[in-house]
Amino acid sequence: MTGNGTSYPETLQQPARAGAPERLGPTMRPIARTEFDGPLKSRDIVNALGGDEERERCVRVGLEVLERAGQMPARTVVTAGPGRWASLDFYVDADCGTCGELDGALQTGLAECITSVLPPGLSVGIRPLAEYAQQARAETNHGTAESFRACARDLLLRGGEMNQRLSAVCAYLSAMYEARAAAGCLGYLDQSLLEDGQEVLSWRLRRHRSVEGRALAQRLDRLSHAAEEALYEFGTHFSRENATYQLELMRRFHDQLERFRKASRPDAGDWSDLTRRVVYAHGKR
Repeated sequence: MTGNGTSYPETLQQPARAGAPERLGPTMRPIARTEFDGPLKSRDIVNALGGDEERERCVRVGLEVLERAGQMPARTVVTAGPGRWASLDFYVDADCGTCGELDGALQTGLAECITSVLPPGLSVGIRPLAEYAQQARAETNHGTAESFRACARDLLLRGGEMNQRLSAVCAYLSAMYEARAAAGCLGYLDQSLLEDGQEVLSWRLRRHRSVEGRALAQRLDRLSHAAEEALYEFGTHFSRENATYQLELMRRFHDQLERFRKASRPDAGDWSDLTRRVVYAHGKR
């Protein structure tokens, strides 16, 4: 029996930073995501992956591990695109312990099957179905930015360099998610068919053609660079003072973004100086 596959474009989450390996922010290169619901054959997945022979062996190993365990996937997700490894995730209706054991058996099976020094270029994994359901709910969770803000504060209070680094990352994520929500309210800027990753967000804010919009884009870039430093640069100490300063920059970003959002709201009763300047600038063109 063949499962039902659904394909749709997404944004490739890949960083862009001049002069350094790409790591943290999304770019505008699309990837293809295909989902299968229920039972399926290996050929269904291989076709979604482009028909590569080595990847086909990986797919068969995954399905064999699941079949031996009597845990066939309730949902299967294939993600592929330029500049990244393709990924294949089997979501099964089991707890984390069971899925972890199955995933370990899968990785061992892949190690036995793929004897080349080079990896197969396909990441295969087994995940709990509850994780898939949680991801789907998170797409409509408007409290994400506030959750990351609280997490940034909590990590800073715990102390220790690793918590300080993670606090800076959460500060950036809080700002990024809040900017994403605000950009969605600027209807006439909603012209991108891609997800609202940071580069797209920066582009949309700058398209507002106001000092405030460009300043917000600059602030978001600053927080992003600090998050990259926290995640990847371990040659120097990431101090508590640095993490505290990132929290302060995050707070100021949220405050400025809130003023920007109110001033840019199309149904605002009183046109602000910001909006009048934008209209005047467009009228001169």
